[in-house]
Amino acid sequence: MKILHIITSLELGGAEKLLLDLIPAQKRQGADVELLVLDTNGEKFLEEYEKRGIKVHRTKINNRMSFKNIFEITKLLKSQKIDIVHAHLVHSQIWTSFARYFNRSIIYVTTEHSTHNRRREKKVYKYLDRFIYNSFSKVIAISEATARELIKWTGISLKKIEVIPNGVSLRAFMGKQKERKGNNLVMVSRFHPSKDHITVVRALEKLPKEYTLTFIGEGETEEAVKREVLMLKLEDRVQFLGYSNSVPALLKRADIAIQSSNFEGFGLSALEAMASGTPIIASDVEGLANIVSGSGLLFKAGDVNDLVQNIKQLEDPKIYLDKSRSGIKGSLVYSIESTAKKYIELYKEALK
Repeated sequence: MKILHIITSLELGGAEKLLLDLIPAQKRQGADVELLVLDTNGEKFLEEYEKRGIKVHRTKINNRMSFKNIFEITKLLKSQKIDIVHAHLVHSQIWTSFARYFNRSIIYVTTEHSTHNRRREKKVYKYLDRFIYNSFSKVIAISEATARELIKWTGISLKKIEVIPNGVSLRAFMGKQKERKGNNLVMVSRFHPSKDHITVVRALEKLPKEYTLTFIGEGETEEAVKREVLMLKLEDRVQFLGYSNSVPALLKRADIAIQSSNFEGFGLSALEAMASGTPIIASDVEGLANIVSGSGLLFKAGDVNDLVQNIKQLEDPKIYLDKSRSGIKGSLVYSIESTAKKYIELYKEALK
């Protein structure tokens, strides 16, 4: 079985991180897997993909917005014997849905990675999205909430959707149950409207000065968050690390991980924190709450005081140790090997 994953870009995000682990896992399970990237501007993961032995194709136009991607995809599909095309993220989904008409002998699937996006704020996109998703044989949703919101938005058939949760490479993140040693908070997340870094900054202002905060990630809302830090005079307590390929080590050194989101399809960063043994506090939003509930602490999205109270709960050594232990236990369900196996089973069924 030969699989070609197509993704819009390799910027910092959940889908890009997922494929970094998923493709090697699928290869270990006997599949021949390659990747096509439509736009490498602003990429963060390309070198890491190549280090892991993943063959990466790039388009000549290197522009996610160009309709010429249809022909770039078609040309690659005709030059190789591909059984499954698997599209990720909106521009990849759009251009692949059109390229399908030139390559009808291939099975096309896509993964929906979020419960919400900015297109869903404008009704005109409803009809475009309905056409796009109906172009694929199967649509994989990364959570029940993601599936439900997609059906509500597009009206596509429930029979077309399969729920397959994301997974992580547990070996990289797996930590031991740990005792709290300090007051270092960490949030691993791109700076994007779907995330809510500012609530975390405002919570820090209400905590004792011994608390510090580290942000790991980059993105479009970073400057706004930095301005908030300056306005609250917290620059001595907040560190912006930018992109880092040492996330497992940074999570293990942190005392508390926070995932503050406005909406979330799954919550891969929260899962990584759980696997590392670092207690996680997350926004109580669908997708994210499904992962963290029972394994960490949840606060009302955007509620600064609720977040502060949850952080203070972890000052109790017994609660801290319990959440470290339950986080590790909860993460075991989400191994990347299990996710890869479920994807391959879906491909085989589609090929029948």
